[in-house]
Amino acid sequence: MAKITPRNASDREVVSVRTKAKQDSNGSYKWWKEDTKAMRGAKLVETAAFLKEQLQFRYRQASIYSRLYANMPLFGMAGTSLNRLSQNNQLPLDRPTMNVVQSCVDTLVSRITQSRPRPVFLTDNGDYKARNLAKKLNQFVMGEFYRTKAYDAGTAALRDAAVLGTGCLKIFEGQDNKVQIERVLFTELLVDPNDSLYGDPRQMYQLKLVDREVLIEMFPDKKNDILRTEQAFPDTAGDSARTASDQVMVIEGWHLPSGPDADDGRHIIACTNVCLLDEEYKKEKFPFVFVHYSQRLLGFFGQSLAEQLMGTQVEINKLLMTISRSINLVGVPRVFVEDGSKVVKAQLNNDVGSIVTYRGTKPVYEVAPCVPAEVYAQLQRLVDYAYQQSGISALSAASKKPAGLDSGAALREYDDLQSDRFATLSKRYDNFYVELAYQVIDLAKDIAERDGKYTTVYPNKNGTREVNLPEADLLKDTYIIQCFDASSLPRDPAGRMQKIIEMIQSGMVDIKEGRRMLDFPDLDQEEKLANSGEERILYVLDKIIEEGDYTPPDPFMDLNLAIQLSNQYYNLYMPTKLEEDRSEMLRTFNAQCIALQQAAQPPMPAAPAAPAQQLANPEPLPTSPLIPQT
Repeated sequence: MAKITPRNASDREVVSVRTKAKQDSNGSYKWWKEDTKAMRGAKLVETAAFLKEQLQFRYRQASIYSRLYANMPLFGMAGTSLNRLSQNNQLPLDRPTMNVVQSCVDTLVSRITQSRPRPVFLTDNGDYKARNLAKKLNQFVMGEFYRTKAYDAGTAALRDAAVLGTGCLKIFEGQDNKVQIERVLFTELLVDPNDSLYGDPRQMYQLKLVDREVLIEMFPDKKNDILRTEQAFPDTAGDSARTASDQVMVIEGWHLPSGPDADDGRHIIACTNVCLLDEEYKKEKFPFVFVHYSQRLLGFFGQSLAEQLMGTQVEINKLLMTISRSINLVGVPRVFVEDGSKVVKAQLNNDVGSIVTYRGTKPVYEVAPCVPAEVYAQLQRLVDYAYQQSGISALSAASKKPAGLDSGAALREYDDLQSDRFATLSKRYDNFYVELAYQVIDLAKDIAERDGKYTTVYPNKNGTREVNLPEADLLKDTYIIQCFDASSLPRDPAGRMQKIIEMIQSGMVDIKEGRRMLDFPDLDQEEKLANSGEERILYVLDKIIEEGDYTPPDPFMDLNLAIQLSNQYYNLYMPTKLEEDRSEMLRTFNAQCIALQQAAQPPMPAAPAAPAQQLANPEPLPTSPLIPQT
């Protein structure tokens, strides 16, 4: 049995250790609650660095998907060396390629972006002023889309969505105090996975490389701090540092208000060593608009077409490599010479018309079967499956039409069948522009309230004109935005012509309107001349309704059409509380048109003199056997 020796309590040594209090893991990243501007900026940088470290898988995925599309990985945004994927590329450069991912993405983007969604402000039972304001807002939105090249940026965003899963545009105020739109890459945005579990994050961060001189111009009071900021590169690879540019990493963060009356909304722009901007943020949305190719069940970012086709594309690459190797190794001509036959091998050369002498058995040239037919069949099945999975016709990808579809009606029906496959994505693309219109109007309104006015250039068929942002509460009460296609007619010329002919034959439109709807470039001048009379009358009537500017009619107008249109304008706007002075202008315009029309009529010819009236012969008296005759 072990012996236990008792120990006196006085012999014990007591060691006291004082540790730090456990830090709250959630509170450590609540940068918007810090006391000072410098602390909030530093905490924002720390939070962004933490999230970037936790979301490294997103950068690897994005690099893989971008390589599937364009054979080039994305940069790791100053922290991840993703060009190692290029260095580890084991595939030979002269390998055969069949990039169905790029084919499907380009065809999809080209097809959906052929139509330009047009956001339109509508009023719910609004009066004349509300309708007129909505019309000005429509012109203003289209002017801003024209100035910022929104449709070009939207096309790039849709391609990003097809390749990376999510496309994004940022709406911000530029250095010229105008609304600006720029494309934001998938790898520049950070959201917490738990915060964005249901697709509605409360915080969002953007990492962006900005030229040092540009940043100094944006924040001249922080010049010395910006000059001391360390230089940043797209990733940590050695080649990234070999550059002539001087860029710094800028972190921008937003925290949405917790409620309508909450004051915890915050917007901060910071570098690694200085907080450049710290302001309260009262808006309910981030200054971004997103389009997802396929929304996931959980999470904020979407699934891409490249991700869906990744397995099929990899298998196609394997089969192409197998076919190429088999042909190079086996599929070459071989000469079989019988052993003992007297054949001079030097005569078996590449010369044209060379003479080969032999004795005994003649040399035999043979090419061994190198690739079974099943391999080619499997390759074709995979290619067909890739197009079927993406919903794209292989004929559309090759810019071909099915055999036998020659009439405009048949082409129109075929086009509609293909459009049904992308109806959901097209709807998301339309909503993308609706949200963009809201964001543009909202930011323009803030600039107008600060500077007093905001103007843009609106393009129309008569050139361009300057449009002021209406001074009103734009996005409340009765105003809603719906999105319409720039044209609901078929896009191909044959289908468009057939549809318009049917509309003319049914009486829905007249020939003039049909010519305008054709919108063929080679008929543009003829269409302008043919419709110039109607366009001038509409211009005069619009000036009366919108600005109260009256222009009297003249004999060069189509007076019959002017009378008809002025009657229609009067009946259209009278129920909408049109001002009395403008109503009187419409009545005056109509009356003057009638007067000019009557004045242009030739005088009535004088009526010929009536001939002398001859007395009618008296009728003979009636006779009857009952009446005695005298």
